[in-house]
Amino acid sequence: MERAPRNRGFPTDPKEYKLYEEVGEGVSATVYRALCVPLNTFVAIKVLDLEKCSSDLDGIRREVQTMSLLDHPNLLRACCSFANDHQLWVVMPFMAAGSALHIIKTNFPDGFEEAVIATLLWEVLKALVYLHSQGHIHRRYKWSC
Repeated sequence: MERAPRNRGFPTDPKEYKLYEEVGEGVSATVYRALCVPLNTFVAIKVLDLEKCSSDLDGIRREVQTMSLLDHPNLLRACCSFANDHQLWVVMPFMAAGSALHIIKTNFPDGFEEAVIATLLWEVLKALVYLHSQGHIHRRYKWSC
């Protein structure tokens, strides 16, 4: 399978995706690894239950819109999004290696060396500078284990 390209050729029909295992979960959303059948590409699909987050629909709309407009190599860009019954599906590139935290826990149980940490933080800071230059603020930093 190929990595999800950054273009807009993704279908907006949920029948065009085959959901596999859950790869993440939050208060109002679950993320699945999925296959975009027409493109033969693995993607991540964030499924938000709109009934659980009906009080902040405008915030969700802004976040999805922002994700679709991002253009920086250190930030995930939404490939497309669409409603499916009472859910919002946000299709994103699938990051097969997982998060930095997952990589640390599975491959580096004693942690990274300082040089690696400095490199990772530098890349995160470059993404934050880009977000700020676009007038966005990232309010959900996930540093805890």
